[in-house]
Amino acid sequence: MNHFLTALVRCRAVLVLAILPLLANAPALADATSDCFPHRIASFQVGTVSSPPAFNTWQPGIVFGPPGDATPTTGSLSVMSLGKGGEIVLEFDESEIVDGAGPDFIVFENPFFCTAVPQSATGPYSVFAEPGIVAVSDDGVNFRTVPFNTAALSQVGSGCTDKVLLQRLIGLAGITPNFTGNYTIPDDPLVFDPTAPGGVSGHGGDAFDLATVGLAHARFVRITDPSLPTGIPGSSEGFDLDAVVALHARPLLGLGQLDTDGDGLSDEAEAFLYHTDPARPDTDGDGVPDGEEAATCRNPLASDPDPFFLPIVELEVAQPSPTLLRWNFLGTGVTYDAVRGGVGALRSVGGMVDLGVVTCIENDSTDLTTRGLEDAAVPLPGEAFFYAVRANAAGGFGYGLSSAHEPRVPASGDCK
Repeated sequence: MNHFLTALVRCRAVLVLAILPLLANAPALADATSDCFPHRIASFQVGTVSSPPAFNTWQPGIVFGPPGDATPTTGSLSVMSLGKGGEIVLEFDESEIVDGAGPDFIVFENPFFCTAVPQSATGPYSVFAEPGIVAVSDDGVNFRTVPFNTAALSQVGSGCTDKVLLQRLIGLAGITPNFTGNYTIPDDPLVFDPTAPGGVSGHGGDAFDLATVGLAHARFVRITDPSLPTGIPGSSEGFDLDAVVALHARPLLGLGQLDTDGDGLSDEAEAFLYHTDPARPDTDGDGVPDGEEAATCRNPLASDPDPFFLPIVELEVAQPSPTLLRWNFLGTGVTYDAVRGGVGALRSVGGMVDLGVVTCIENDSTDLTTRGLEDAAVPLPGEAFFYAVRANAAGGFGYGLSSAHEPRVPASGDCK
């Protein structure tokens, strides 16, 4: 039988045993994909909020993926609040940020214009800003903090921050308004762009350069809330992290993964996921290796400036009773289906994994409200449940692939 628990596409199935208090969260067979987002929280210390728990901390995968939709005058809700004095360390485990020409990564919070969007470079404006202190590391131990003006930071209050003070806050995150657009294009808050909805390029956010702290590469990004009197009292106090996007990056191969053309993507991932040529480092001939394009959210099959990444679901079980499932954020508007089945019903048919009769426990889950669930069902003694989630998105991988790279398909009971 093919290994159901070692999915090529990281859609991890999880056993919940009635006779054991522990959960088995199996690693992927070939965790060889790459994109421009972090995929692991190395550490998280939640700060204080007036109405605990802090907003969306129960579903931390909401910060693994692209920024949520926003306009220049309304902030994104696909965020996780750190609380006053909170701190989070995100790890790029599929790739690493590298120092390139100009900014190397962008941090997205959810600031927005309190006033009208500026119509010219000289026009006044103010922003509802919640600054965060950014530091980076190549080993997760020794961090280098991006320089910022401490005197200017101390002047940020509970209301809106005007243009003059904002321009003194460069070096901090949570300053520049976000808006839906190409989130892989960095902004420059000191350069007005009359063609952009918010006066800056791309999707807004605050861009950072590794050269500023003297690092050639980094895998860890730390964001710390400075515990200022900002924001409205409630559960969303403190820095509201939306996303971190790498602009210059290279993929990291797993142990034992074959990479014939040396582009940073394994032969297996190229053949079965990206559909690129494992023998050609630059399949589309645009001068950028396939792996570098994947790690910076570009399509390795086309010279296209629009963001691209594989819509792969990462499922985890946070606690066994009731079983708390949660998964990552793949973009606003994406919905998810979750099923439960019995391990004893799994079958292998010519490489395909037959999941047997399953129970649909979440149908068309939305990103912001039910991107995760609690399942109160408990297997009988000596039996076990598995869970699988799929994203209803273009190019999605259903419930994942078997070790023979064939789809997993329920016999019946699937979500419709």
